[in-house]
Amino acid sequence: MVEVTSNTGVTVYGVIRWMGLLAGNPCDWAGIELEYEVRGCSDGSHAGQRYFTCKAGRALFVPVTKCSPDQRFLCSCPGKDALRPPDLPPAPTFEESEEDFLPVPESQAPSLLVGRMRGIQGHFNSCYLDATLFSLFCSSMTLDGICHKPAEVEQPITRILRKEIVNRLRRQGFVPAESVMNLRKQLGCSTFLKEEKDPEEFITALLQRVCDEPLLQLRSRRETCQGAYTFQIILEKEQVGKVPTVQQLLETSFLSCDLKLEEIPFCLIVQMPRFGKKYKMFPHIVPSTELDITDLLHNSRRECFICGRLAEHECLQCLTDSKLQPGRIKQYCTVCNTQVHTHPSRQSHCPLALAAPVAVPTDQPATRHMMELFAVLCIQTSHYVSFVKYGPNPRSWLFFDSMADRCGDDQSGYNIPEIRACPELGDFLARPEEDLSRADPSQAGESVRRLLCDSYMFFYQSPS
Repeated sequence: MVEVTSNTGVTVYGVIRWMGLLAGNPCDWAGIELEYEVRGCSDGSHAGQRYFTCKAGRALFVPVTKCSPDQRFLCSCPGKDALRPPDLPPAPTFEESEEDFLPVPESQAPSLLVGRMRGIQGHFNSCYLDATLFSLFCSSMTLDGICHKPAEVEQPITRILRKEIVNRLRRQGFVPAESVMNLRKQLGCSTFLKEEKDPEEFITALLQRVCDEPLLQLRSRRETCQGAYTFQIILEKEQVGKVPTVQQLLETSFLSCDLKLEEIPFCLIVQMPRFGKKYKMFPHIVPSTELDITDLLHNSRRECFICGRLAEHECLQCLTDSKLQPGRIKQYCTVCNTQVHTHPSRQSHCPLALAAPVAVPTDQPATRHMMELFAVLCIQTSHYVSFVKYGPNPRSWLFFDSMADRCGDDQSGYNIPEIRACPELGDFLARPEEDLSRADPSQAGESVRRLLCDSYMFFYQSPS
């Protein structure tokens, strides 16, 4: 079992299926069957000759010198003594209690959470679930309400989530794989046990069982409302810049889909635009540590983009106008709407009328409604990890990987989760947005690179 790192820093994993000489190459080569399909790879043949057989897109041929032992495994011999290293004690015993635990205070989080065998231990194809649960419940109380049900109506899945995962994580800093498996079984879908799912599928399946209503109420122009648990960004690549912010993506997607939020959500989970797990629409995305949703609310006072008076129209076509701060949502009072659209390049635009806010004074500035970033879910080579902010200090960031290492083989071994402190992430995000857009991920640290290039979901909460 080996790993190979490309010149661009991407690491792939697989098993050597063949070794020998390739025509025209004097050195020894290895034929590797990868864990997943990679564009440009074959089915075991090279230059018209077959060396071994595997699924299409999984055969990689490289010089043997490019191969390294798979670092996800601590040892190559699955002997009895190798199953549990002496420096990794067994999981601590946990006594269930009816008491519910708050997130770990910022001052205590590093000592309780940082290290190996910390966080949520991965099991069979469970990283999508481990990283999502850690993101939702490690440091945020946003969804604590769904765990607190009266005893007479509490479902088994709610009890497992509250006692075996949330409380255990906050009290001991570690959740064993058995608790994760119990939750997966309670979801009542066998495919959650056999296959790796997408985080949005898991979030929907879980919250449908434990929430009284969806997290979001989305209103369309046709005045119909629909509930949702996550929001998928949908837009054309040309509508935003090459390196967009989450704010720009969200606003553009809402305007393009002609949607508004019916009310301020207490939790907003935004899924980034991708085509499958491998292809990313943008090379990297700039996180917005604060998300302004004022202009996305159906019944809020909106300010004119030009003069600041009450906005009565908004225009999707103006969104990308290079002369009007491209990427920012454009809304106008009646006077400015007329003036802006007398320009020859905008006469074909079709601005839409905004709903008039109810009982909102027109002579007062608009109240801005902000959401705070508290976690980011990332994916690289089909493996999910997460970054979580655990306190108000800008440098209080953690990185979590439920399968950072492994002890033993697939049959008798176990995964080793790990949490690392990432203060450098806070330092990077504190820079002006213009600097972040110009940043070169290849020149940044590994944590910053993964956050910018591998982001899959952003988790926001309402401060109130």
